[in-house]
Amino acid sequence: MKEFTQIHDMDTYTPMDASKLTREQKTKALSSLLFLTEKRDWRIKARQCAVGSKQRTFEGYNKADGSSPIISTDGLLISAAIDGHENRSVLCLDIPGAFLNADNDEFVLMCLRGEMAEMMVKVDPSIYRKYVVTGRNGVPHLYVKLNKALYGLLKAALLFYKKLVGELKSMGFVLNKYDPCVANRIVNGSQQTVCWHVDDLKVSHVDPEVNESFAKDIMKIYGNKVTINRGDIHDYLGIDFDFSHANETKISMIKYLHKIIETFPEEIGKPVDAPHQDWLFKIRDDPSIQLPEEQAQQFHHTVAQLLFVAMRARPDIQTSVSFLTKRVQKPDEDDWNKLKRVLRYLKGTKHMKLSLRVDNLNTICWWVDAAYGVHMDLKGHTGMMMTLG
Repeated sequence: MKEFTQIHDMDTYTPMDASKLTREQKTKALSSLLFLTEKRDWRIKARQCAVGSKQRTFEGYNKADGSSPIISTDGLLISAAIDGHENRSVLCLDIPGAFLNADNDEFVLMCLRGEMAEMMVKVDPSIYRKYVVTGRNGVPHLYVKLNKALYGLLKAALLFYKKLVGELKSMGFVLNKYDPCVANRIVNGSQQTVCWHVDDLKVSHVDPEVNESFAKDIMKIYGNKVTINRGDIHDYLGIDFDFSHANETKISMIKYLHKIIETFPEEIGKPVDAPHQDWLFKIRDDPSIQLPEEQAQQFHHTVAQLLFVAMRARPDIQTSVSFLTKRVQKPDEDDWNKLKRVLRYLKGTKHMKLSLRVDNLNTICWWVDAAYGVHMDLKGHTGMMMTLG
């Protein structure tokens, strides 16, 4: 009911008279779904979404036309390293119902069926009750026009991105040339940086009052329900950032690693001191040792989870994970044991954090190398590393 009330309060829907809609309009009307999720802090959150696939079917949308930029992992980590190097104060903000703040620029109909229609009526019977009709199977239907960029619309994220960028530019921010979700401005002689992933923002400046002023500006636009996290420890985009140490940033994903290890379907064994041994790249061409389908799917799932960690907080497992990602199509028993080896290593080093330090911001060094034809399919392999100082 909290979700439906928010949708109503933000003027998301205009109820439509079903008798005045054409058959074609009813056919094209998007379906609606309601998801319940348990957050990392154990709260239960509801999210109503439109099923936007019909837009692609009937309107011929190209997926690229409606996709929104998101901050790159490199951009996020580099900005965090600079925050620690300059001992900046960091503040994170979460805009509730972010997409509902952006106006929809197209005529889009959606149909709420069954209990969702009844729940919408409960929010305000005087507005919605008279528009509820009964379908052939006796299920209540409520047709609404979407005034806002409801989650699930193909262009919803892009509409909100454009709105947020316009607001940041009006505050004097300039977008980074290389990452469209990083922006900077100079305040009191020092740089203030804001990074964002959809509706989650991270802002930093040496003076905490400058960040507080930014937060107040955001709250003037999006209301007092904006969630603000202050202090030296931040859980941002699934990564724990620790800015409590002078001139450095520590990052970790301990809770995420614990989840991977605990949900793995078999006992992984005792901890080991390295994620792989020298037989990591050795492969046996033996079809009899290939994993059964269900186990192969679990292998793929766990490797994808480890890739997420490796590219953020645990570069020490990148070599192992890089190899395992090339084995997800037809993994065998050897690959399964190599995967377990990585998990055994992580089990013993779960609380180890990555420290990011900067020598200076004026010297950027790159190391790039490539090896030709080193994989079984004769593909090459490229690696690169950058340092600040």
